[in-house]
Amino acid sequence: SKMAAPSVKWNRVTNSSGPIPRPRHGHRAVAIKELMVVFGGGNEGIVDELHVYNTVTNQWFIPAVRGDIPPGCAAYGFVCDGTRLFVFGGMVEYGRYSDDLYELQASRWEWKKLSPRPPHNGPPPLPRLGHSFTLVGDQVFLFGGLANESDDPKTNIPRYLNDLYTLDIRNPNSAVWEVPPTYGSPPPPRESHTAVGWKDSNGHQRLIVYGGMNGSRLGDLWMLDIGPMSWSCPVVSGPCPLPRSLHNAAPRARAGHSSVNINSRMYLWSGRDGYRKAWNNQVCCKDLWFLETKKPPAPTRVQLVRASTHTLEVSWGSVAIADAYLLQIQKYEIVNKTPPTPPANKGIGGTVSASDQSQTTLTTPSSTMATAEPATREATKSTEATSDDTLKNEAPTKPDHVWHDVAIVKSTSLIVNQYLEKVDQADPDAVDVNGTLRKVLLEPGTAYKFRVAALNECGRGPFSDVSAFKTCLPGFPGAPSAIKISKTLEGASISWEPPTSTNGTIQEYSVYLAVKSSQVRQ
Repeated sequence: SKMAAPSVKWNRVTNSSGPIPRPRHGHRAVAIKELMVVFGGGNEGIVDELHVYNTVTNQWFIPAVRGDIPPGCAAYGFVCDGTRLFVFGGMVEYGRYSDDLYELQASRWEWKKLSPRPPHNGPPPLPRLGHSFTLVGDQVFLFGGLANESDDPKTNIPRYLNDLYTLDIRNPNSAVWEVPPTYGSPPPPRESHTAVGWKDSNGHQRLIVYGGMNGSRLGDLWMLDIGPMSWSCPVVSGPCPLPRSLHNAAPRARAGHSSVNINSRMYLWSGRDGYRKAWNNQVCCKDLWFLETKKPPAPTRVQLVRASTHTLEVSWGSVAIADAYLLQIQKYEIVNKTPPTPPANKGIGGTVSASDQSQTTLTTPSSTMATAEPATREATKSTEATSDDTLKNEAPTKPDHVWHDVAIVKSTSLIVNQYLEKVDQADPDAVDVNGTLRKVLLEPGTAYKFRVAALNECGRGPFSDVSAFKTCLPGFPGAPSAIKISKTLEGASISWEPPTSTNGTIQEYSVYLAVKSSQVRQ
């Protein structure tokens, strides 16, 4: 059976702020958390600039670097280990290639030139460009590239390489180039190929080399098993991917670009798309794109900010690869079975005068405090709108098992006063063109469940855990908000903000603490 191709989609990044770098090709980029660090490249001259793009804020900036700042270079090796960046080789001017190694400590943007010792069993790496420089564990693997056989930079005699070096970067100041013995036939010489590290499910690490050129384009795949250091050329089966519609724009064909992986997105910047024949120079792309490769994960559960008789203001945690969020609601009708007073063996309750600055301290034995958690998984879902013990002592009478859409929003908070309900027949008051959706307002004194899912170009991710909150009853004060709990030597200190709707003078607050039994497992 054929395996379905994964759904991935391109998105062009627009409206970036800051000093956007000029277009180029032959540059390199690495990722540090949410940052894309771009260095070097060329376009009518070699570029020596360091630019950083923040994928969260959509901003470019130029850090103030210091130390042994390297000259501009193109088609070099660039790897990242935490906040340490390593640059090796590349073209520093036409026909002149480098064999220098630099380290950039990005925590303070300081460059340092390194001088690794030559290997004990051979010469150090030749100056080169178009090589691969791949970090696998604590070692960098240098493979292949293009050297100049001529001593005169103006006379370029290309020599394609397939040599392999390793460099342990745990202590760069005492690093040594190594020429590891390998087994099997190595890949033919090449430059401008790719090499990536890969660890399989059994923990075996491999270096996978693909493509490149040696006078003509190459499309072969090679694998180095790093344990026994053996080369192999695996048989690749299956059809090549066919062109397909991505339902939105895609970057035009190019070469000499850079790309990095941040979260599950692959960011692509600049590169060359051909020659301007009249001027005989490169045409470079000015655009920045990212490739969405997977649906977003579930956000954190919905939290209550504040409640009133007809609204519930809610919020949830952001998801790095989300473009928007779908909030859904479900009405939860309940009736009181017993007064909303927590049982003595389930928790601790009390009242606090409204003049006590909306703060109190609960003191319990240390053994109790160690297990002071919500009594059920649902407990944290309703604490700020109504006590969870209230919901536990109220039985559902007509639960609505259908989830209704509230809205699709780009923010991570929303004041909810209505939702959309599907109707069987066309409704004159419907809000959609088909007449099948109508607005339903939130009702006073009613419990509602919430869940939220993140959306991006690959689709909707899973929904969050369910939360439940209750609107206020008319005449009663609203729910306190901004509840904060902190540990003290005596127990726990709790503070809150008064409700925005008091419906008179607040005389006192009731405070409840639910205690989870040690036998309960969530």
